[in-house]
Amino acid sequence: MTGRARSGGITAKQIRLIQVAKRELKLEDEDYRTILARYGNVASAADLDAQGFDYVMRYFTALGFRSTWTKRTFGNRAGMATPAQVDLIRSLWRQFSGTDDPGDSGLNAWLDKHHHITALRFVGAEKASKVIYALKAMAARKKA
Repeated sequence: MTGRARSGGITAKQIRLIQVAKRELKLEDEDYRTILARYGNVASAADLDAQGFDYVMRYFTALGFRSTWTKRTFGNRAGMATPAQVDLIRSLWRQFSGTDDPGDSGLNAWLDKHHHITALRFVGAEKASKVIYALKAMAARKKA
């Protein structure tokens, strides 16, 4: 269950991230439960859906929480690929290349050659869907 979303819910990794944020922000249990209720409409992090997770994490970020997830997905930036798109692009690249590319060097080289974008962090919102479409097609061809 580690990387897979439960039906209608968030992944175990996302639940752990919320727990890390609670600990690092030194939130009292009552305050934590209030945040979950107000921003996620739930009593427990395990009951959050994707939208609730996003709202809760945005609030934690506003409180000062900085996670490696935010650094890795570049956060929410106007006009740029969303964190979900960045994660999907990396996942599709792993499927295609068959290797884990922690520094994104192979992916960045491919983006530069085929989309004239020097790095994943510079992929705009419109270009992200084209990159995802291309990577899905490449992964499907490799599979066949």
